[in-house]
Amino acid sequence: MTIRKKIFMLAGILLALFAAVVGVLAFVQKLDSDQLANISQYELPLSSLVAEFDVYTDRYELEVLRALSSAGGDGTARDAAAAAARQTAEDLRGVIKTGGALMYKATRDPAYQIETRVELARMAGVLKYMSRSLEDFLSVGETTLAAVSQGRLDEARAASLGFAKFGQMFGPDLTQIRHELAELTNGSTRAVLARQRLDTYLTFAVFLAACAIGLGVSAVGSTQVVSSLRQLVVSAKAIESGKVTQPVVIRTRDEVGELALAFNRMIEELGERDRLKDTFGKFLDPRLVSRLIASGADQAERRSLTVFFSDIKQFSGISEQLTASSVVNLLNNYFGAVANVIHDHRGVIDKYIGDAVMAFWVPPFSTGDDHASDACRAALAQQQAIATLRSQLPEITGMRRNAPDIVIRMGIATGEAVVGTIGSESARSYTVIGDTVNLASRLESINKVYGTLILVSEETYRLAQMAVEAREVDRIIVAGKTEPVRIYELMALAGELESARAELRDAFSGGLAAYRRQDWDCAQTQFESCLRNDPDDGPTRLFLERIAVMRKSPPPTDWDGVWRHLHK
Repeated sequence: MTIRKKIFMLAGILLALFAAVVGVLAFVQKLDSDQLANISQYELPLSSLVAEFDVYTDRYELEVLRALSSAGGDGTARDAAAAAARQTAEDLRGVIKTGGALMYKATRDPAYQIETRVELARMAGVLKYMSRSLEDFLSVGETTLAAVSQGRLDEARAASLGFAKFGQMFGPDLTQIRHELAELTNGSTRAVLARQRLDTYLTFAVFLAACAIGLGVSAVGSTQVVSSLRQLVVSAKAIESGKVTQPVVIRTRDEVGELALAFNRMIEELGERDRLKDTFGKFLDPRLVSRLIASGADQAERRSLTVFFSDIKQFSGISEQLTASSVVNLLNNYFGAVANVIHDHRGVIDKYIGDAVMAFWVPPFSTGDDHASDACRAALAQQQAIATLRSQLPEITGMRRNAPDIVIRMGIATGEAVVGTIGSESARSYTVIGDTVNLASRLESINKVYGTLILVSEETYRLAQMAVEAREVDRIIVAGKTEPVRIYELMALAGELESARAELRDAFSGGLAAYRRQDWDCAQTQFESCLRNDPDDGPTRLFLERIAVMRKSPPPTDWDGVWRHLHK
């Protein structure tokens, strides 16, 4: 028998079992639905009507007494209370009429059990007695209202005392009816819930029986097929989790055997790819290796992305103090620390250039426009990683005393660039090229001018401003460019900026605005207030120096506030 016939036979058996289960459950659920219909059609409406009757009798008496108490004052209030009382009387008659009709119908509904109908008939007798007493109750009110309208207040007060004799009937007796109806509803609800629990047990029992029969048939008819398929599943999951798996044993010559043969060939090809990834993953980001293997090496496209450059401040002087092995050890530890952070934030390391790092963030590794915020978060996290690395420098460099300090300057730019494999036929690299790359490199270098650690371009800040805290530093033209660009200093993650730094940012913003409108006195005052928060703030000191120069040699009136950096 072929696998197809076995599957059809098993499916037929399971469908028959499923039909039987559905039939049994449908019958049981019909009983439940009948009981729920009685609750919703009779018991809950009757409880609501009795509650309304209770409220309306209290309201009627209150409105009659309100008309009586208003008799000596404003006639409008008296008439309004009397009209409201008469309307309530009509409502009471409507409620008792509706309740009687509903009770009559319920006591004759064959869907109810005999015991329940007897109980409802007893309550119907009590309600009928109350309905007969209702007119006497309303008569007391009408007599009182008539005396009030004719100005016979003493007679009205005497008539209103007639309400007292109905206190028992429309008080405790009515409450007793409400309790009995509630208990009847609760009993019906408990019966439905008990039957539903029975339905659940029955469902599980029938399900387990169906499973036992289905599994028994499949075990007898397709043990060999299932065993082979299970082996394929286990091997496929092992490959999915990155584990090495052995070829599956081919036990049959049917379709499963052919599938196992194809699977073994796939394992061989995956092994070849893993060896490629292991070899080249040390020279190129493993994610890029996977992408190149999957889509081919010859690919290039223009994408919106974010580029990152970093450099160790005065590394040449640091390296002169160390032995060659210490320099390599320092760089390896530094690159290891920043590489982990970049990878954790979905970045791709392009290359190491001496002590510099170039990385980029681009879809699909960073989704949508998150590449800018990912790069900014990575830059801040790298500064924290470097702070941790500083405490380890004596062990890394072997210098227990006067160990060198390392400070990392970073530049980040966002824009369009070409990303892909570039190079000759014999040697290629996966990289990015374009003005965005050049701008990121320039921003890293310009940190030296402003005394900052992380500078980002205007487009980077625009996309990442919800994720980070930053301040505008200047509007500049970098070397080799003609268009100005605003640059920002990255200060902290969003919501994590210290209050002193926030005050410095606000004061600096005011100083920068005054500087651009050539209000040197205001600008100097604002910048000097920045120094009270941070005496070593690099941008502030730079602008104070510029102001001193501008006072002596003022710029032209049409000056645009742009500062041109002529050197790379």
